[in-house]
Amino acid sequence: MKRVFALFLFVVFALSLVACNSTTTVDTTPMTAPETLTMAEVDQYLFNSQFQFVDVRNFDDQMADGWIRGFEFIPFFDYLEYSNILVRIDGWNFSSNAIKDENALRGLFDEDKFIVIMCAGGTRAGFVRDALLELGYTNVYNVGGFNQYTGENKVLGDGTYQIVMQHPAMVNPLPAEITMDCDLFDYYAARKDVQLVDLRNLADVLTGWHRESQVIPFFTFLETSEILVRTDGDWTFAPEDIRNEEALRLLFDQNQNIILFCKSGTRAAYVKAALEHLGYTKVWNAGSIDAYLSNDGGNTGGGC
Repeated sequence: MKRVFALFLFVVFALSLVACNSTTTVDTTPMTAPETLTMAEVDQYLFNSQFQFVDVRNFDDQMADGWIRGFEFIPFFDYLEYSNILVRIDGWNFSSNAIKDENALRGLFDEDKFIVIMCAGGTRAGFVRDALLELGYTNVYNVGGFNQYTGENKVLGDGTYQIVMQHPAMVNPLPAEITMDCDLFDYYAARKDVQLVDLRNLADVLTGWHRESQVIPFFTFLETSEILVRTDGDWTFAPEDIRNEEALRLLFDQNQNIILFCKSGTRAAYVKAALEHLGYTKVWNAGSIDAYLSNDGGNTGGGC
């Protein structure tokens, strides 16, 4: 028994020596900023706590092509632009209005550190660097493309990994203005949080419609059913025009983003005013179906 106890004490003592002599790979030695930094020099600073290493490639690039240990991922396309934080306005020519959410950008990049950015070829990294310099950051480096790295911290990908991202228009907040000739209209119409309403008469709908739309005819239903009726045919909305508030609320889901359209936009504007009078806050007048049809809309039916 004593021999077993003695062996136990020896093991505990040995483990304590290992713990006392363990070292971390993180370098905290104070340093001054290098004037320039290239991919060939990255390994000199990796795992230094005074640096933030950022890869702005997409997530699937990381898993398919590989990555460098010590770099964190803040994808440009799949996150910064997708989340409307930093968005290209004029291609890759940076301008200050490309920064859509300064607070979010500052939250992602630590201004107190030396920031080293890379991507596939250096273009995205350069754009992000320009944005940070615009915000007053000083020690920011674009070290170029992933394939230029030849150090020992490279991890290989599987060569096939792929992520399919939803279009930003499917997830981002809807814009202040939506028109049927907008190139993104079909994305807005397909969203699960959108109620797209066609206010034309059924006979007009048969000549062409949007496949995602719900038809609630203004003349042949809302007015004839005494739900919403114009006073003396005037298109200026008045509160007394709402004859059956309960029915109107049942037809239009206040929890949805409601996009209205008609032949010219007049009926849509009128119904929008009525709904907003009832406290609806997410209503858009998208205007004329003709604008969509003339814009070579891809979700049309009809032609009868």
